[in-house]
Amino acid sequence: MSDQAQKLRDIAGKQKKMDSGHNLTHKTRIITITSGKGGVGKSNIAVNLGLSLARKKKNIVIFDADFGMANIDIILGEVPRFNLYDVVNGTKNLADIIINGPLDVKIVPGGTGFLELVNLEETKRRQLLSQLIEMETAADILIIDTGAGLSKTVLGFIAAAQEILLVTTPEPTAITDAYGITKIVSRYNLQSQVKLVVNQAVSSKEGREVALRFCRVSEKFLQLKVDYLGYILFDKMVARAVREQYPFILAYPNSKAAGCIDRMTDSLLLNHKDLNLRKSDKRGFFSKISRFFS
Repeated sequence: MSDQAQKLRDIAGKQKKMDSGHNLTHKTRIITITSGKGGVGKSNIAVNLGLSLARKKKNIVIFDADFGMANIDIILGEVPRFNLYDVVNGTKNLADIIINGPLDVKIVPGGTGFLELVNLEETKRRQLLSQLIEMETAADILIIDTGAGLSKTVLGFIAAAQEILLVTTPEPTAITDAYGITKIVSRYNLQSQVKLVVNQAVSSKEGREVALRFCRVSEKFLQLKVDYLGYILFDKMVARAVREQYPFILAYPNSKAAGCIDRMTDSLLLNHKDLNLRKSDKRGFFSKISRFFS
């Protein structure tokens, strides 16, 4: 465990040296992955997308922010000795709980049945957030896997992120719940745009048709720009990988789903140059989260 903590410190130290040598401030890219409904494959996408990005030589940290039903570690077949609950209680530091996953992807495990961040006492919340702010500089890309639905915690992570990946399936209930997320994002001006991912599509045609209808309705009635990031085909290899507790992009790299993830990765990296970040707000992600929850 101490080796894992030291690796994170080494990454952060190396990045700071690189930044100082170029007179630049390290800008961690924050991607929040969310959904209106549970069971649409959001966490699975977070893990496999993170691994795909790691293949592109990016330092990746995945933060399991589903405090009620955390399962990133389960998908990876890991059994963390400690999680965020131990950090909040003050028995462990954040660096002590980090899991070193495949391709050197770092995982911050949440806690199943854990109270939402918003319900924590002020002192404990500040302690946790201060450590999260330090962690933020250790990654090129920080992926936040939220819980499903519209809790204040989820909305906080949506509001503070640079990019939002909204996951749905072609099922009407999933689409309706995803639309509910976009309504809240639009009504409270949490983001100016959202990226849509259609999971478990039976064909590329179905994925595009679902996305096209969703994007048109959102822009017409909500005045919210929804970009279609891509689709992930229904693939039996995904379910098999989940049972084996090993990411499908590594277990079955030639599978249809793995190919879809890689295409989304290329799209994310290509389009990042044109990302319209909020230049007027120089606070870090977790600083924004702290302000939102307070």
